[in-house]
Amino acid sequence: TEGDCHARFLCLMDQVYASIELARTCLDRAAAVPGPVNTKLPKIFKPPAGETYVWTENPLGANGYYLVSRGEKTPYRLKLRTASYANVQALATLMTGCLIPDMIAILGSMFFVVGDIDK
Repeated sequence: TEGDCHARFLCLMDQVYASIELARTCLDRAAAVPGPVNTKLPKIFKPPAGETYVWTENPLGANGYYLVSRGEKTPYRLKLRTASYANVQALATLMTGCLIPDMIAILGSMFFVVGDIDK
């Protein structure tokens, strides 16, 4: 990859088409799933004691979730690592030595949500 603003924009456009195809595949497979798909969960859910880390692929990148439970109704610790937070870390490298007008294009080509980075 070239790594510039134009290359990041083209990557985003490719991801739009891939996401549409993924959504179509999910809809086709969901129709063939036996049994209930949408079920009610209890209002209070007590996860077993222990810890786990999982990640999910999201539109802006991978989000990580770290959960520590003591077996009670609220988690002892829940840590989120959002893709936006990780994407913003690259801005210092991308903007080193750039012109002020170029910052607009760089910020526009980076994928982040401000609400995710205000930790």
